[in-house]
Amino acid sequence: MKSKNVKSVIISMLLLLAFNISAQEEVKVPLTNPNKEGFLKIGVLNGSISIKGYDGKEVIVKGTRRARKSHKRQRSRRGDREGLKRISANSLEFSVEEYDNNVRVKSTVNGTTDFEIQIPKNFSLKVSTVNQGDIYIENVNGTMDISNTNGKITLKDISGSVSADALNRDIVVSFVKVNPDVPMAFSSLNGDIDITFPKNVKADIKVKSDRGEIYTDFDIKTRPSKAKVTKGDSRKRNAYSVKVEKWVVGSINGGGPEILFKNFNGDVIIRSR
Repeated sequence: MKSKNVKSVIISMLLLLAFNISAQEEVKVPLTNPNKEGFLKIGVLNGSISIKGYDGKEVIVKGTRRARKSHKRQRSRRGDREGLKRISANSLEFSVEEYDNNVRVKSTVNGTTDFEIQIPKNFSLKVSTVNQGDIYIENVNGTMDISNTNGKITLKDISGSVSADALNRDIVVSFVKVNPDVPMAFSSLNGDIDITFPKNVKADIKVKSDRGEIYTDFDIKTRPSKAKVTKGDSRKRNAYSVKVEKWVVGSINGGGPEILFKNFNGDVIIRSR
């Protein structure tokens, strides 16, 4: 292991101890090869994640612990504490590790911690959160895998490719440039999917919205989707089954890698810029 990599791991271990005494902390992590592309992975249970690309060569991570709310049930049990001063227990705990331009941010599952992260522009991402937070990413170029269960996903002025899913909120993405060789996918259950592509993007699209509408300002050449046929299903004693799904398929600017849009209770909006 290179000396720089060892240093990064040691820093993360020391900071993990120090974060218990503060509700907000910022750390700077040097990259092993600052002139090459990097990869960032962060997944939290509770909290928002904001990531912005900048012209520097370090990864800057700022964590903020949200104040814990006092509940009536807890107050009712504290009659014998009248006259005493309460000291906040909103401790902050997270770690940052770097090895060969791969950066991983880990956070405790207790409480709610919001993250603001700055990265060099050429970075790929794997980002997820579950509760009490949105995901916001801006000015980043790379391959992105983004997931949010109960919050919104917003990607602004990005380049590269995206796979994004949001269970209960909107997905809004604005591309500056698209990787011409990589398929992409966007899915939501209870929110709109609103994606803006460069007007010269080449793609084959596959779109479905069970209870919503589909809108676009592209000149899309549509074609009928084929029924899915399954033969010889052993679970049904070799039954012959035909499954028909309401997909819209077509091509933009002559076609290219597939871009899939799947929604249930929201609209799908495909824009050009």
